[in-house]
Amino acid sequence: MHGVKTDPLAILAKQMGGSKRNALLKWCQNKTNAYSNIDITNFSSSWNDGLAFSALMHSYLPDKIPYRELTEEDKMRNFSLAFKAAESVGIPSTLNLSDMVAMERPDWQAVMHYITSIYKHFEVDRN
Repeated sequence: MHGVKTDPLAILAKQMGGSKRNALLKWCQNKTNAYSNIDITNFSSSWNDGLAFSALMHSYLPDKIPYRELTEEDKMRNFSLAFKAAESVGIPSTLNLSDMVAMERPDWQAVMHYITSIYKHFEVDRN
């Protein structure tokens, strides 16, 4: 087993039950359920105002995100803060800021890929 890379989502799916996608969705819901204005039901429109990203990053880096000051109308600020917080701990942004601000339904695969890197950084690589 030494040197073999395991799929972090496969492990999560085993723990949570269901598919990798649903397991990651459940993880996101669990991490953000204490936050107001967050209702994560998918990897597309649930992420379109930046608040879910901000809440997710705030759950790990509360000093980097002034979550209580954020509003769903200020998408640019929400995404910027979340992406900068992630970059500050070495998680490169794979999402385009202006695309995310402009889209009502972001590409769910791109969003899921980025969230997977957040999950991996905080939940897998740290253990």
